[in-house]
Amino acid sequence: MRARVVGHAYVAQDNRAKWESLARERLAEIELLLPHRWPSWERDYRPESSEAPGLRVRVARAFRVGREDQYFFAPGSFGGMANFDLLCVEQGTTAAVFAQALLARRGTRTRACFFTWINWEGRHRRLWRAIERFNFARSDGAVGGNRDAVDLLRKHGFRGKTAVLPQLGVDTDFYSSGSADSLRARLGLEGFVLGFVGRLVPEKGVLDLIEAAAAFRDVAGLLLVGDGPLAADARERADALGLRLVHVPAVPHDAVRDHLRAMDALVLPSRDTPRWREQFGHVLIEAMACEVPVVGSTAGAIPEVLGEAGLLFSEGNREELRERIAALLASPSERRAWGRRGRVRVLAHYTHAKVARDTLAFWETLR
Repeated sequence: MRARVVGHAYVAQDNRAKWESLARERLAEIELLLPHRWPSWERDYRPESSEAPGLRVRVARAFRVGREDQYFFAPGSFGGMANFDLLCVEQGTTAAVFAQALLARRGTRTRACFFTWINWEGRHRRLWRAIERFNFARSDGAVGGNRDAVDLLRKHGFRGKTAVLPQLGVDTDFYSSGSADSLRARLGLEGFVLGFVGRLVPEKGVLDLIEAAAAFRDVAGLLLVGDGPLAADARERADALGLRLVHVPAVPHDAVRDHLRAMDALVLPSRDTPRWREQFGHVLIEAMACEVPVVGSTAGAIPEVLGEAGLLFSEGNREELRERIAALLASPSERRAWGRRGRVRVLAHYTHAKVARDTLAFWETLR
């Protein structure tokens, strides 16, 4: 199969691993069409075109970059569409660039599908709803990053084939168990270390974690990796409660692994809001691959990501969160068992190769 894939996520080299997996196994030929620039909180990405057996990266001039649903390419960027069996645009249901690609596909036999993470009912202006209807009517299939995303597609009238698959997997050779003694020493981490990785915003439930962790202040500390508007409040609240907190505002993505290894348990205490729900929580599978026990709230897609390989608590319920922490703190053997379960689940469902093969299998149903 020859597929043209559009998605700003692949301006980051690391995110192309699933396509590299297909190329290595000669299972498909992929062309990634990327915007020439993509600004993000992490850095200003400027990808370059490249070509390797089975995987071509083509960079084209784009406008309104940084806006997932609004950006579009310069005229002529979608030339040669008839040479592809499939067009896949990973920018959501209302993406202008998907409408642009579908217009370029007219008159060809190329099938079309899209990817969406969105699992909550947003408020869109009439223009974006019109674009969504246009995209739906001309799409053969759709992949939702979680079950609620697919349910929302049906609610909005999509009638094509669907699948539930993550957009990205994890490199289980890199994300694996290992010592982090030197990092713990450098950060001054002692005893039992609870951890959080992500944006420090109210919907991520960081203050719930601080309140729950404070019950174990004599034997445990908290490592926060990430930044956001709640950072100062988090530090102040931890200080008021006497909780030892180490805050690392930002680390390069390849340094996340070592910070995960420095934790005795990772907690993702997200809360649903009217305008946001946890869509997947990629750090969950990174921690699980490192055999770090994971505790997650029942918000959004967290339960379906964890399955039976992580501990759950009702979102916002700090007492339940304390109970889950206490269980892990009390039993090193239980921590090891949860860590092994997490690693097994990742190997079964979330490797780059597994995600790539499952994606290709879905594409084949559209032919």
